[in-house]
Amino acid sequence: MLPTERRAQLLRELRVHGTVRTEEFAMRVGSSGMTVRRDLADLEQAGLLRRVHGGAEAPGEPSAPRGSAPVATIGMVVPSASYYFPDVIRGAQAAITAAGSRMILAVSEYSPTREREQITRLLDRGVDGLLVAPASHATEDPETYRLLASAPAAVVVLERSLDGSPWQGELDVVRCDHEVGGQRAATHLLETGCTRLLVATRSGPTAPLVRAGARQVAQSAGLEVEVLTLPPANAPGAELHEALAAITDRARTGDVDGVIVVPDEVAIGLIDLADDAGLAVPGDLAVVAYDDEVAALCATPLTAVAPPRRDAGTSSAELCLGRVMSRLRADAPRAWSSLALSPVLRVRGTTTS
Repeated sequence: MLPTERRAQLLRELRVHGTVRTEEFAMRVGSSGMTVRRDLADLEQAGLLRRVHGGAEAPGEPSAPRGSAPVATIGMVVPSASYYFPDVIRGAQAAITAAGSRMILAVSEYSPTREREQITRLLDRGVDGLLVAPASHATEDPETYRLLASAPAAVVVLERSLDGSPWQGELDVVRCDHEVGGQRAATHLLETGCTRLLVATRSGPTAPLVRAGARQVAQSAGLEVEVLTLPPANAPGAELHEALAAITDRARTGDVDGVIVVPDEVAIGLIDLADDAGLAVPGDLAVVAYDDEVAALCATPLTAVAPPRRDAGTSSAELCLGRVMSRLRADAPRAWSSLALSPVLRVRGTTTS
C-alpha cells in the first residue's frame, strides 16, 4: 500500500470511528507498527489528528452532560460513511451534541430501497428530526422525497438540490454548491493559461454539477470543455488505468492541457501516470482534483476544490434543531430554507498560482 493510500485510510477510519489503534491498523494494511507511528506523527503535525497511547484519536467533540436526557433525537441517513460524508457527519454530530441532543446514524450504501428502509426505521423510533442525503436527485428517484415530505419529523435534505422538483420550497435544503466548485476549478485553469480543458469524473450526484460549472466558465471564454466518464470504483483497476493513460497520451500531444478530476484518489493516479510518462506537472498538464479528501497527500500535492462538508453538516443540524424547537414551542411556521455553501479552491503544486 502506498503511503498516500495508507494515510488516507487512517484519516477515514478516524472520521468514522473517532479512534485508531496502531497495531491493529498496521496488521490490517500489512505495514509495520513503526511505519504507522510515523504516519501518525506526520498527520498530527499537520493538525489532522491527536496521538494517544497506542494509537490516535480525532479532534475532540463537545459532549452532553452524563445522565441528562437529550433535548431532541436527530436521525441522519447518508449514502456512505467512508468517503466525503465523514466530515458532514462530524459537523452534524458536533452541533447536535453541543445542543444537548442525540444523533442516530444510518448508512444507505447508495441504495434507494435501503435508504427508505432506514428513514422509516428512524421515524418508527420517534426521532424528532431527520437529516437525509438521498442517494439520488429528486428528479431521478422521487420516492424518497415523497417519504420525507410526509414525515412527521423536522426534515432537512442534505447535499441534493430540489430545483425543478415538486418539493422545491417544501423541504429545507443544505448543500455544497458543486456547480460553483466546477466554476472555480475551470476559472483557475484558464487563469493559469490552460485552453484545452477536460473534466474526468466517475458517475455520481456531484459529477454533473461540476461539469456544468466548468462548462459555463469555458463557454464564457469562447472555449469548450470535454467530458470523460471514468470507470466506476468497483470496475477492474486496468480499466481506470487505461482511461487515465489515454489522458496522459493526449497531454503529450498537446490535445489536453488542463484536467478537473473527480474524485481525489483518481487524480492521484493521474499524477503518477503523468510522472511515468515524463510529463511535467503543471507545465505539460495542470490538474485540479475535486473533494480535497486526500489531495494534499499526493507526491505532488494536488490543487483541489474543497466543498465545505463539515459546514454543511453543522448548518443542516442547526437548521433541523431550530425546526424541532419551533415545533416544541408551537411557534408560527418559518419559511423554508435553501442554503448553498460555496466550495473553496486550494492551490498547490499541480497548477501554477
